[in-house]
Amino acid sequence: TLELDSGIIKVISEDGTSVVEDSKGDVVGKQVGNKIAYYNETKIENLVYNTLNVPYGKQFKLELSDSTIVHLNSGSTFKYPIKFLEGEKREVFLTGEAFLEVAEDQKRPFIVSSGDLKIRVLGTKFNVSSYPEDKVKEVVLVGGSVELYDMDQEIDGSETTVLIPGMKGNFNTELKSITTEPVITSIYTSWVDGELVFRNMTFKEILQKLERRYDVTIINNNAKWD
Repeated sequence: TLELDSGIIKVISEDGTSVVEDSKGDVVGKQVGNKIAYYNETKIENLVYNTLNVPYGKQFKLELSDSTIVHLNSGSTFKYPIKFLEGEKREVFLTGEAFLEVAEDQKRPFIVSSGDLKIRVLGTKFNVSSYPEDKVKEVVLVGGSVELYDMDQEIDGSETTVLIPGMKGNFNTELKSITTEPVITSIYTSWVDGELVFRNMTFKEILQKLERRYDVTIINNNAKWD
């Protein structure tokens, strides 16, 4: 479903096409299948947001007005401006999982807010996994560089955690702490290509990913594998 700035909620058909309009009735984007692309030529002077909700069993793709590409995984919600304004940061809000290919813009940093965690980039490719039930939020960097910081921290270069390609940042939501480790990035981004790869995961975590992907409920009666 797509919630427009007017509050109207549209049900999107993956087999169809439609236009996306703002509250004035002006066309700001177009939906074809499981992708929505927004136009940069839209004449909007104030920040106006749309919110895309992707249910379990589905995936969706967005092209934002600055040409940033966002792949949204099952069970995710993504709030974003119809158009990014000149001279202001590009900020979006994520609950769930997304792989982002951020268009480079040295003058306007791109910020992903997910609860208490904020991710700041200029132009890069990275994966964010931040579901409400997860105690640890993960950011995996494929290319470029990103900065991770708690929403209460200032971006002054001393308190942020910088990732380089091939690194994963782990944000503990209870301790409000960030740790890093080297990883094989393809394990965390394989879902974009329709694959699921599990390594060093608990059985419970595997079941959660399968439930989201296939929109099913899995009941485990084996206590040893809880």
